[in-house]
Amino acid sequence: MSFFKSKNATLSNTVEPIITVSAETLATVSGRVKFDSQIVEFDADPASDQIALVTRANSQDYSHRSKKGLVLVFDKTIKSGNYPVTDPGFPFHDAYYFETGTIPGFTTSFQYTAKSGTFNVEVIEATAEKLHYQIDFDFKGVNERSQELKIAGKSTYIVLLQPR
Repeated sequence: MSFFKSKNATLSNTVEPIITVSAETLATVSGRVKFDSQIVEFDADPASDQIALVTRANSQDYSHRSKKGLVLVFDKTIKSGNYPVTDPGFPFHDAYYFETGTIPGFTTSFQYTAKSGTFNVEVIEATAEKLHYQIDFDFKGVNERSQELKIAGKSTYIVLLQPR
């Protein structure tokens, strides 16, 4: 799954690097058990500096209907700092918690978009070869039904971009 519409565009003279991702997200979600990431996904927009970092939990669910996750989309040149969600300069293009649910014979998902709270970003390294971020978050997420969840935790992301 690509988070960027331009992902299928081919850029001339561009050699894609070999990408290795090491990440962990630990969080509490109101009314849920501890969120402990099991799968990580990295995506990059070839037409900009936007990246997506996705961590998922409950990935071993045999029904494939009880997955949970955290999605953060931001510019890879983000600066270290404390960012209130309501600030007009909030640097995250997307910041939300999601979970899937089931009705017999049908799977659906709920996206709890950050509406208030803060994200604290520590940029440890942001080079052509390595992206390393520590992101603490404490936010209220709201879904399309106006249901709210409180999501708080910490993510560490290390993305190694090795030349071919």
